Amino acid sequence: LPPSCLFCWREHPSACGCWPDRRWPCPRCNEMRPTGAAIRSNHQRVALRSGRNDVALEPKNPRTRTRTRTTTTTTCWTMTSFSSCLSRLTHVGVGFRRGKDISVNNMASMASSFTRGGRAGCSGFRPMPLAQRASSSDAASMENHANTTLVVVESPTKAKKVQKFLTKPDKEEDERSLALLESLGKVEVLASYGHVRDLEGKPGAVDPDKHFALRWSVSSRARPRLDAIKQAAQRCERVLLATDPDREGEGIAWHLQQELEACPSLRGRAGKPSIQRITFNEVTSKAVLRSLEGAREVSTALVDAYRARRALDHLVGFGLSPVLWRKLPGSKSAGRVQSAALRMICERDDEISAHVPVEYWSVSADVEAGGHSFEGASLVALGEEKLGKFSLATEEDAERARAAVESAQLSLTTIKETISRKQPRRPLTTSTLQQLASSRLGMSATETMAVAQKLYEGDHAGGTGEGLITYMRTDGTYLSPAFVQQCREYVEGEFGGDYLPQKPRLFASKSKNAQEAHEAIRPTNPSLSPSKLKKKLEPRHWRLYDLIWRVAVGSQMSDARAKTLSFEFSGDGVTLRSAFTATVFEGHLAADAEGAGARRAALEKMRALESLGEGDACEASGVVSRQHHTSPPPKFSDGTLVKALEECGIGRPSTYAPIIKVLTSRGYVVRSSGRLVPTARGHLVTKFLKLYFPVYVDLNYTSGMEEQLDRISNAELGWTLLLSDFWDPFERTVADVMDIRNRVVIDELDALFGDDLVKGLDLGEGEGGGEVSAEPRRCPACGTGTLGLKLSRFGGFVGCSNYDKKGESGCTFGVPLDMCFGSSTKIAKHGFDLSALGELGACEDTGLVIEMKLGPYGYYLHRTDGMVASLPREIEPSEMTPKDATEVLREKGKRKKKKAAASTGAKAKGKAQGRGGGANKRSPNPFIEFMQREKDRVVQENPDKTWRECVKIIAAEYKTSASAKS
Repeated sequence: LPPSCLFCWREHPSACGCWPDRRWPCPRCNEMRPTGAAIRSNHQRVALRSGRNDVALEPKNPRTRTRTRTTTTTTCWTMTSFSSCLSRLTHVGVGFRRGKDISVNNMASMASSFTRGGRAGCSGFRPMPLAQRASSSDAASMENHANTTLVVVESPTKAKKVQKFLTKPDKEEDERSLALLESLGKVEVLASYGHVRDLEGKPGAVDPDKHFALRWSVSSRARPRLDAIKQAAQRCERVLLATDPDREGEGIAWHLQQELEACPSLRGRAGKPSIQRITFNEVTSKAVLRSLEGAREVSTALVDAYRARRALDHLVGFGLSPVLWRKLPGSKSAGRVQSAALRMICERDDEISAHVPVEYWSVSADVEAGGHSFEGASLVALGEEKLGKFSLATEEDAERARAAVESAQLSLTTIKETISRKQPRRPLTTSTLQQLASSRLGMSATETMAVAQKLYEGDHAGGTGEGLITYMRTDGTYLSPAFVQQCREYVEGEFGGDYLPQKPRLFASKSKNAQEAHEAIRPTNPSLSPSKLKKKLEPRHWRLYDLIWRVAVGSQMSDARAKTLSFEFSGDGVTLRSAFTATVFEGHLAADAEGAGARRAALEKMRALESLGEGDACEASGVVSRQHHTSPPPKFSDGTLVKALEECGIGRPSTYAPIIKVLTSRGYVVRSSGRLVPTARGHLVTKFLKLYFPVYVDLNYTSGMEEQLDRISNAELGWTLLLSDFWDPFERTVADVMDIRNRVVIDELDALFGDDLVKGLDLGEGEGGGEVSAEPRRCPACGTGTLGLKLSRFGGFVGCSNYDKKGESGCTFGVPLDMCFGSSTKIAKHGFDLSALGELGACEDTGLVIEMKLGPYGYYLHRTDGMVASLPREIEPSEMTPKDATEVLREKGKRKKKKAAASTGAKAKGKAQGRGGGANKRSPNPFIEFMQREKDRVVQENPDKTWRECVKIIAAEYKTSASAKS
């Protein structure tokens, strides 16, 4: 029997009004008292019998009641007071009974019901000891949670699809799948929105001293979603984790399992829900239902590989990045895989810069034979010599060959026919998809994966209800037997039996250890051709789906056959050759409907050329000689970089796009005309890492580390053992580099760059008009200093060795790094032009002189009153006029005033709200304010003084003004 009210916990239930229309026995006299009786006994100490022992409780101070009804004295209590009372009841072992027993886990829903329903929500509940409730409540709890299932996926779009598949299945599904679906009972599908927790974003999240213990944290963004999943799990008998079928997906499932198992309300509940893992490679009804048969535990090996990768990335990132911040100010970060990829890009740029073009020539002519024209027939033999690529090395050689062709009497001497077979392309993996999308569609790796994600989830305009492609992060080329059979049936019905090979094609993976999602990227339904979806999909979605469909369907079609006719025209020691190729059997090319017209036209021309015979007379016209130069290797694009990373074994399908995104966001690489161009900052970071951390940016070492991670995923190696072998030498290397003085680092990097540091500068004449010294590093401004690498807190620049000196021997010449070397000169804000420096004229607003200057961060305008502004990118330095300069300075002044007004308003608002220090904020130093006002005037009046001497002058003036005021 309750000694006091179960909700307000201080008065008798019949007196407080929380239990209307009920009669309760008085705790003192045991007499039944009606509601509303004036029983105001305020017990100082009461005893409550639980199921096991007596617990003495001290009454709390009275609380303020809310929502008081005007008609009666009955009151309703807020959720806070109700929840507080429930927690006290749980502590002393009291449950509730209303017709049947209700477990403690349902108290939250009871509280919500009480708050919404007022006093009617709480009437009728009676207390009972926990021991008496135990046997019946467990059974009731099991009954409440029976036949309910929670499914957790990653994205909300996928959650909607899976919810539909599991609640409204296809009538065509087999009986086994329907029986499995029926066993799930009521199904609820929630999205985790990716990772629910991650390593803490600060040093120490990986503790090597505690066997590499990992400290995970739940972000504020993920907390509401995780709480919703926990609350839903309390209502369910089983939880199915259906995150993506790769290491990242396994890691997310593991995080969810860890959080659910640590949840107190689930851990202490009778009938704890079972947690299992399911995976499906495509978001279709059949795939989702089929995945229910393969429910399993979360893979420990894949989770270990995930933890090892995250720990390695954290240790390297938080180990190298502070070194960069200290030794190379302005650098953002370094990483285990991104630094190796940056090295590949910078070394390719160095190859391009070091390339020496080789000249060679070619001769071609237009030949008429039998009424057919052969344009651009190439000269392949002159006299008895067969010409190679570099046989005509000079213009004189080319002119002699051209004259010989013009004077020769030619005839058709040889017709050679060859048949070639072209096999279909292998099924797409993540890397080959990104390569093809880059080369054919002009899409970046990040854009490709974003569009593929939409197609995978079925989140596209005019959606068909199911995903259109399989999971897009994979390095395997395997195709499921069911898809192969569907594909063969489609090809036979659409194109005919001649387009089918005798047996299905099988493709072995070229990856060293294909492990992500083992099946290749393919359409979920081969009969859903791109022509049927062209009006339903967005243009870029359709183009990518069309690419995936053609490759996947074409991989199960027969080879294409092409005929090549080679014609040789000879006479007077001269031989010209021309070849023509046409497709005689389309095979897998039939899947590409857009190229069918061009193939038919080429075949018709081929049949016309077959009428020619050897010995037919010919006539050459339009003989030309062309100069060529050997080309350097091309810069990386998104696709070619992904291909190079895959060939070197660096990274995995899920990391290719993030690698490129990180490099561009850090400013180490920029995109220019579809190519990845390293900036000067990228070159500087790469040379620093190659100099002081050669092992950890070595491509073979990074590839070997990926192989070790694959061994962990195969349960062949312990993940902490890998981290132990890595950490000890890495920690010593970081400590050694941190002990090196910054001046030594700068000198060594300067020596590494050599004269290439100023290779991009066209110095011309010095300011004095004299000739430039033969020394490439001689400063063009002062003529006595040497140009070298210098660092500032915002980055590096090339400056004169007299840059830091004051007085007459000082020099202010400085150039941004991007103007100086490598391909970065083509992406710099402006090109180097020494003639643009100097006085431009008078300002139209103030009449003061405006000068064009060049500093460590580029060109800028300087007015004699101290106003400065950077030169806009769209204006070339040599084209700047006084009118344009006045407008640039005017806009800079407007921005400064707007910023000052906003800052003043923010300070005023902070004071009004009591924030930002308010009235207690320390007042600014008056001397600093005085110096800020007077420094420009003092410096201009004393051009021969150093800054330290100017400060002394300002201090003396401040003392004089302060004494005058006093």
